[in-house]
Amino acid sequence: TDRKRMNELAQPLLDRVGAQFHSDTPVSTLSLAECQLLEIAKALSMNARLVIMDEPTSSLTLSETNMLLKVIADLKAEGIAVVYISHRLSEVEECVDRAVVLRDGHNVGTLGRDLKALYTPPAQMSSKPILSVRNFCIKSKPDRPASFDLMAGEILGVAGLIGAGRTELAEAIFGVGQKLGGEVLIDGEHLNTKSPADAIAAGLYLVPEDRKRSGLILDFPTVENITMASLPAFTSHGLVSQKRQIEVAEVQRSSLAIKTHDVCRAANEMSGGNQQKVVLAKWLSIDPKVIIFDEPTRGIDVGAKAEIYSLMRSLADRGVGVMMISSDMEEVIGVSDRIVVMKDGVITGELPRLKFSESNVLNLAVGRVLEEA
Repeated sequence: TDRKRMNELAQPLLDRVGAQFHSDTPVSTLSLAECQLLEIAKALSMNARLVIMDEPTSSLTLSETNMLLKVIADLKAEGIAVVYISHRLSEVEECVDRAVVLRDGHNVGTLGRDLKALYTPPAQMSSKPILSVRNFCIKSKPDRPASFDLMAGEILGVAGLIGAGRTELAEAIFGVGQKLGGEVLIDGEHLNTKSPADAIAAGLYLVPEDRKRSGLILDFPTVENITMASLPAFTSHGLVSQKRQIEVAEVQRSSLAIKTHDVCRAANEMSGGNQQKVVLAKWLSIDPKVIIFDEPTRGIDVGAKAEIYSLMRSLADRGVGVMMISSDMEEVIGVSDRIVVMKDGVITGELPRLKFSESNVLNLAVGRVLEEA
């Protein structure tokens, strides 16, 4: 194969979708969002007459989404038909000529409900930090320390562009990724997370961005996915009580409305929204103090989003600290009680609810200083 020629043909396609990586970059080093852009570029390389995009913006930031919508407009201008499948109604309203709405496999004929109805109002949060991160450095940004507080009963939104270090920060706090310096405190007590087991023992849990790769063992039964993080609680003299596992899994299935007739069925037989609920059930079956949600509604439908938002708010109402990383601007603004914005591994600013706006978030994401009102 002529790799030089392949790169010459591929790079313009990557530039067209706004990708910030080169055509010879190994795919194994790309983030989930970058892989999404690569998939779109691959589709464009085929000179197709019809392109079906299934949740193409689920991992993209606002700027990348806008770039994609411009690509779709160009495809339309070239006479290419596009089927655009999305749960983000604002995008549907912006870019489509005609909308077909499906429910249970049938055309129900209407555009859909207002997403603002999904967001529940905040309750009174504590003024006491339940999680404090001080001068915390991650491996990819060794000289860029981050510091922030998460209050008990608060949903803290974490915004930023791709490459800002949000996921790496969350993983390092949880003990998956490597930290190079700084400290983490839970309820004022220093936490040294050498592994996820240390974080779990302290009541700090992570719902990862890629549930299929990092949150579930897809071939395992739902019951085992729900109880794997707390397996010692079901073990006596080296033997696991499947009866007790099933009892706990059934409680979580009922409380989270997980759609499965049998908790012994494999997790890979469920929809994306129900798989996400199983990841949550794993942590809710034990007592959380802090839960970090990384892109919690990526690739799930509007109904499942509403349930996830409601669950997050109910956790906050119970005094749990909820940290939500999201690239969905509408979600960050609609769900959060307070927003911190990251750029290159550091917190560039903090927004109280009264200052929530797309403009303020984007300005902080690119490192601009906000003007005082």
